[in-house]
Amino acid sequence: MRRFIVILLICLLLPSYAKVDEVLDLNKRLSYVNLPFFERFGDEWLCFYILEAIKNNHEAKSALYKSEQFRYQARISLAAQFPSFNVQTNYLGIKIPMLDDNFPIKQNGFILPFEANYEADLLLKNADKTKSKKRLYRASLYDEKAIYIMLASDVATSYINLLGLDKTILIYQKIIKDKEEILARTSDKYKFGIISKTELNEIKKDLNDKKQELEETKKQRDTTLNNLALLVGKSAFCTNDLQRSGFENFAPDIKVADAIPSHVIFERPDVEAALQRLLSAKIDITVAKKEFFPSFNITGFYAFNTIGPGNFFSWRSTFAAIIAGATTDIFKGGEKIANLKLKRARYKELLENYFHTDLKAIKEISDALYKINYDEKILKEAQEKYLVQKENYRLEKLRNKEGVSDDVALLRESAGVSANETNYPTKRVQKFIDIISLYKSTGGAL
Repeated sequence: MRRFIVILLICLLLPSYAKVDEVLDLNKRLSYVNLPFFERFGDEWLCFYILEAIKNNHEAKSALYKSEQFRYQARISLAAQFPSFNVQTNYLGIKIPMLDDNFPIKQNGFILPFEANYEADLLLKNADKTKSKKRLYRASLYDEKAIYIMLASDVATSYINLLGLDKTILIYQKIIKDKEEILARTSDKYKFGIISKTELNEIKKDLNDKKQELEETKKQRDTTLNNLALLVGKSAFCTNDLQRSGFENFAPDIKVADAIPSHVIFERPDVEAALQRLLSAKIDITVAKKEFFPSFNITGFYAFNTIGPGNFFSWRSTFAAIIAGATTDIFKGGEKIANLKLKRARYKELLENYFHTDLKAIKEISDALYKINYDEKILKEAQEKYLVQKENYRLEKLRNKEGVSDDVALLRESAGVSANETNYPTKRVQKFIDIISLYKSTGGAL
């Protein structure tokens, strides 16, 4: 009855422990992506989708299980530092010449041997192997962090592109409405012979071009919606449920630093992962050198049997032995020398990879800073161009009111305002995406 109660309690408590582990795991993933950075954009839907991606993205979750594999590989290596203990049941048939009838031994029976093995780690070879595995486990954790930083960046990029495409579609719809009105008015002019067929066709072509651009933009929006759905772990059939805010109110006053501290480079997940693999490879060289020395083994053996004169579990029916000694290889065809050279070559490869990763980190951060700097200038120029076009529209409106110009000219100026307005969101989206690139290049340290 007591055993049944214990089993029942375990079954009831296991789901609770699983939920606690899931919460702790989620907190770890949240710490990877630096969510307060995304809160600076002032858009609750952006943060919502990042949280959904962290919880549901299957590709990122696979990184968690990959790091778990390295974790247990380190535990397997640690197990080699402890004695092993095993038991087996055997049937034994023997024939021994009996020199003395007072020493009776049965010629067949069963034995129950217990065996303990231990490799005395006098040179700390097994300890070094465990240290190497632990370094690889740490590297896998940094890889895991890099994947979640990349995931958050991809979600933010897709969401920002969506806002820009939504705004662009609205502008194109306004442009097309103006172009259709222009076509209707110029068609009347053509009927009365005021304009040529060529001029009318050019207006039709211009309208057709804008409709094609609108359809192309809608296609991009649908593709981006599908990508966002995939990132947050939803089906592409659920894109209509992906809500978002307006483009005008997105990140009205976000600013980033003009310079990045140098220590950020060395704290990037890919740089840290490369360093941990390099340190693991260095330990592997030490292990390869220690393979040239003897290994020290201790084996203990204790067995119950039915061959002796006593009962199966009696002292008289047991035998025991202990063996301790050193073992070394005399000839292995140069395997150990080749293994040492292999580990050294692997170390040099990872050293070069570490240097390259450092330089790549510096390049990516510099590129992102340069782009943001130029984005500000380009955005300012685009805004000035838009304001000039808006002023032209205002002046044309006055001329139209005074009867100096016709409605077609006014509609053209209105379409020109919309065309320049299309350019402005594109430049603004590019600025936000470059800020996300800076976040990604700093390993989420903004």
